[in-house]
Amino acid sequence: MKYEITMLTFDEPIPTGTVSGGFAPWSNSHVNVPFDLGGAQEDIILLEDDDSSFNSRYRDLDKTGQSLIQDTVFGNDPSAVPTGTRLASFIGSRIEDSHGNHFRVMFPRVFSEERFGTELGNKHSVLVFPEPRQTEDGTLAYPIFDRTETFRFIGTVNVFREDQNVPDYPPSVPCFTTGSLIETTSGPRPIETLCPGDLVVTRDHGPRSIAWIGHRHVDNRQLDLCLNLRPILLRAGALGPGLPERDLTVSPQHRILVNSRIARRMFDQDEILVAAKHLANLPGIEVLCPEDGVTYWHMLFDNHELVLSNGTWTESLFTGPQAMQSLGGAARREILSLFPKLAQPGYRPRSARRLLNGREGRKLAKQHVRNGKPLVSDSRTRA
Repeated sequence: MKYEITMLTFDEPIPTGTVSGGFAPWSNSHVNVPFDLGGAQEDIILLEDDDSSFNSRYRDLDKTGQSLIQDTVFGNDPSAVPTGTRLASFIGSRIEDSHGNHFRVMFPRVFSEERFGTELGNKHSVLVFPEPRQTEDGTLAYPIFDRTETFRFIGTVNVFREDQNVPDYPPSVPCFTTGSLIETTSGPRPIETLCPGDLVVTRDHGPRSIAWIGHRHVDNRQLDLCLNLRPILLRAGALGPGLPERDLTVSPQHRILVNSRIARRMFDQDEILVAAKHLANLPGIEVLCPEDGVTYWHMLFDNHELVLSNGTWTESLFTGPQAMQSLGGAARREILSLFPKLAQPGYRPRSARRLLNGREGRKLAKQHVRNGKPLVSDSRTRA
């Protein structure tokens, strides 16, 4: 998945304090003493990453993780760092704007399996990561960074082997968008009209009652900032003849049921689940950035289920760690009150089918493009 990270570049080196060993930007500042960033040049750098975290060297990264996808200039050095260079998280600072929004800032650094790696930009550039905060309805919202605001330094952030104290890219969660038609015992219904207790047709267990349903709106400004929140459009027939029956739009992490000879040959499974974002290079599947934003809907059952959405089988909400983290405090509390076992140490929910990781999903998509074969080729996978 491609991610956008805000980078600020200054004419003069960014000051640091001795307490951080010279690693944390603006750590020389006294807490509560304001400063401004108005003189900075603001740019966006693009990274390719399989997961949602900007990790440190203490974590075993995929060899393609956190890699630049275009040549990038850091600081005032005219020479560009080449495409494919891997970056890493390290010691940084937490700063706060005048509205109480928090941001993690750190100097860009090349990933190295030994020590800290090489710092880029000679302390003229910093990377900026928004830190989420809970809204009144309990969902997570990522603040928009505005360099014209007044900021204050509120502390350093260390990275340790035992504590993966690293910033996350704003996460997404598997969900449908407004207007998706879900097959129920009374026929297809728009997901926004469904309520807990409604009976939905599932592939494995017949009619099942909805245990919980929630939603969140992501506005256009957030979509501009966060590529990983942009919805994926699967045009009618993109998965195979007549599948989906009409255009289907889902979140990037929403998994689609795939059944093909290629999938069986690669993974020795009759049916597998693949995140929509990993299919985005296939004909008829594309990333959108709606001007009005997008509303995502989450639908939960007693188990991870496969449901018919616009005539094709896709997943319900899977209560794995990443999804639970993405939902926000109020939603998590509601779900844990319904399913307290999710909070038990060591408990892991069981997925309806094997879940492909990013590398597997992209490899599968590449094979389908190369061979020109549909993702759904077995009638058993059809409605």
